[in-house]
Amino acid sequence: MKLASSALFLAALVIAPAVAAAQPGSPPPPPGYYGGQPRIPGGFHNRAGHLALGIGLGLGGMKSGDSSIACENCDFNPLTGAFDFHIGGMLSPQLALLLEIQANGQTVRVEGNQYVEGEQTLVQSALMGAAQYWVTPQLWLKGGLGFAHLEYSYSDYYGEAGSEPVADGTAVLLGAGYELLSAPNFAIDLQGRFIIGNYDGLEDRITSGTIGVGFNWY
Repeated sequence: MKLASSALFLAALVIAPAVAAAQPGSPPPPPGYYGGQPRIPGGFHNRAGHLALGIGLGLGGMKSGDSSIACENCDFNPLTGAFDFHIGGMLSPQLALLLEIQANGQTVRVEGNQYVEGEQTLVQSALMGAAQYWVTPQLWLKGGLGFAHLEYSYSDYYGEAGSEPVADGTAVLLGAGYELLSAPNFAIDLQGRFIIGNYDGLEDRITSGTIGVGFNWY
């Protein structure tokens, strides 16, 4: 309950400025102007006051401390898969304040024989408040802090699935990206992300690093 209450407070804190900034008040663009959003000095899109929404997919790896996490009985080591979602607002043409949700999963064991098959996956999820800053019109940097949750999920040949919690902790987000497609209201970017989860109960640190693609609406 304490984690859920903190998450709701964090979400309200992040989204409220975006909603306020997006209220009517800006004059309409000149008639006939395609796109309605001229670039400002420096070449940045004039996204200030707009909602920022995006999703991303990535692949990479996970580490426990300084040791790579691997599938102990696989023929090859599967990559870590990642999904992220963010929502927030553009406080200026170069700065966004966001609520970030990310989950990374790494297969760590495959069990079975000719009759039964299944796998076990280590999943690190994070809920964070973050700031994203455009250094150039297409290059951005991102940092955030929040909560981390670590668990094992499992599935078997019969379709049964479940999860077992491991620990809760704090999360740090570090990221950078480049908009391959950059338009006033939409962007596709290539991005690198690190989620560092610190778990005092385990006296361990789980780092998830991925490279992926993001789809963003403004």
